[in-house]
Amino acid sequence: MGKASKALQAFIDNIPDSKLTGFPEGAGTIYTDQDFRLDMQGASCEERMLMTKQKTTSGGYNLQIQVNRGTKVTTLKPLAPQTVAGPVIATGTETASVIRANFVATMKI
Repeated sequence: MGKASKALQAFIDNIPDSKLTGFPEGAGTIYTDQDFRLDMQGASCEERMLMTKQKTTSGGYNLQIQVNRGTKVTTLKPLAPQTVAGPVIATGTETASVIRANFVATMKI
């Protein structure tokens, strides 16, 4: 696992549980550090296929982790502002640990 992957794993592990439950209705940044941000792209009303091959038909929250432009990790700089984990579609009923596991399963670096 390279430096970028380790940094992403640490970011996912350090997201407070309170930021992974009770999502706002509008799009925006939920949590951030110097290298990454957890964004909600908005409430999803479409049927989506998750990386785990599970479908959600009731809509949900489109969560993504993206690289910040101000990152100090050299290997991440060219990736900014791309999504590096997700999308994870959360219905609002999942635990923080389930959402974290879904982000780990969808890591792209």
